[in-house]
Amino acid sequence: MEKIFPDLKEIKELRKKLNISQLELAKTLNISQSTISRIESETIDPPYSHVKKLFEFLKSKEMEKKRSEKIAENIMTREIISISSNSTIKDAINLMSEHNVSQIPIIDNEKNIGSLTAKKLQKHITDNQNLLKIKVNNLKELPFPEIEKNWSLKDISKLLTNYSAVLVKEYDKYIGIITDADLFKDTTK
Repeated sequence: MEKIFPDLKEIKELRKKLNISQLELAKTLNISQSTISRIESETIDPPYSHVKKLFEFLKSKEMEKKRSEKIAENIMTREIISISSNSTIKDAINLMSEHNVSQIPIIDNEKNIGSLTAKKLQKHITDNQNLLKIKVNNLKELPFPEIEKNWSLKDISKLLTNYSAVLVKEYDKYIGIITDADLFKDTTK
């Protein structure tokens, strides 16, 4: 059975694109720097294990770099499902059910004044069905944090450990929302 090698030129191109020196690569992968040099210049017929090790490592670094370069604008959901503070809890639950979301921002006159989460609503409604008639303002939680569209996924991920969503702004206008689901969707690509 024939082994399929990646093109050896790809190794050198990838390494340079990632700004990794032959020496760094050699230390990381425990392959001599001279062997890497000869593989890249194609002056030896390298063992498959070395080529595979080099290529897999460089490809994983390339994926890491691409992930870290992604920004809010790339993963946000552009349609923001929101509710006004004059709406009732029943309206909010219907809206969340209709759009299959578990949290929504409360936005009045383009201002982020609070949020509602299914978890909190469920807790209160289970205890008291009469709460369905009250205004969302009475059960609102803190507003979702607001970020600019060029925030990194790493920074967004940190925010999402404490909040169920973040709103994305461009100048003074909301242009999207990001939840854990948006972040997870991106990591599976």
